[in-house]
Amino acid sequence: MKALTIAIAITAAMTSALTARGNTAEPDTLVVVNNANRVTINRTPTANTIIITGSKDDEDFYYSYTAERVDSAAVAARSEEEWGLSLPFLHDEKRSKSKIVWGGNTQIGICMPLDGPAGLDQSVDLAIGKLVGVSYRPWSKGPEFSVGVGLFAQKFALHGNSMFALDGKSLVIVPLPADARDSHVRLFNFGFQLPVSFKQQIYRDFSVSAGVAMKLNTYTTASNKYTIDHRSYETPLRGLQQRILTYDVFACIGLEDIALYCRYSPVSLFKSGNGPQFDVLSFGINLGF
Repeated sequence: MKALTIAIAITAAMTSALTARGNTAEPDTLVVVNNANRVTINRTPTANTIIITGSKDDEDFYYSYTAERVDSAAVAARSEEEWGLSLPFLHDEKRSKSKIVWGGNTQIGICMPLDGPAGLDQSVDLAIGKLVGVSYRPWSKGPEFSVGVGLFAQKFALHGNSMFALDGKSLVIVPLPADARDSHVRLFNFGFQLPVSFKQQIYRDFSVSAGVAMKLNTYTTASNKYTIDHRSYETPLRGLQQRILTYDVFACIGLEDIALYCRYSPVSLFKSGNGPQFDVLSFGINLGF
């Protein structure tokens, strides 16, 4: 009986320890059986069970007790899911490695000329970063790399009693006519872009992204509108000598499909002698992040 009592006590202690590590089962029960015929201990990934059959006093005696267990790996996985942490060195095989993207990174914001001529001010910045694109995640929980083809459009306003004019093929800034009123002077640039970027999920739906976009400036125009003595005048200026190829560097930070973006164009739209020199800083809201 002494040996059996020790065995039962050890089993109870073992299941109690397992319970203390994370399950919510009822407290363990210590049973003393005199000269049990058979004692069986079964362990599964989810529970420990002790079965006693037969005893000196009762051949038909039967006792069974089950204590639930908690798999440490399952606890860790559930904890990771609850916290939502997504770090580059962690793995989650449920995520697909590649996918096609349609209409991603639609951007609406403001573009500001930097170090430009006096009177050249900010206006509208519009872009669809990926009309179509492809993204690839080389390992789960790691960064997502993507490339795509998109569109962009930027418009700049010119204030301060100035307007655009052509000096040969060069775009220059000249004063408005003395009696001009209600002026509306704009510089417009449209083209295609090829963004290459990476995106990293940091916490749950919180992500950051950065990259470079090569820009093909296919259509650049300027226009002057003003009124003199209640008569309206409009002068479109086409055939400008803009740079065909420029680039932007950009970054985004956001939640789910909505983010804030910032984009910087370090190369002037015009070469020296072909038009005004200025860099561009753009920022706004990014949809389809």
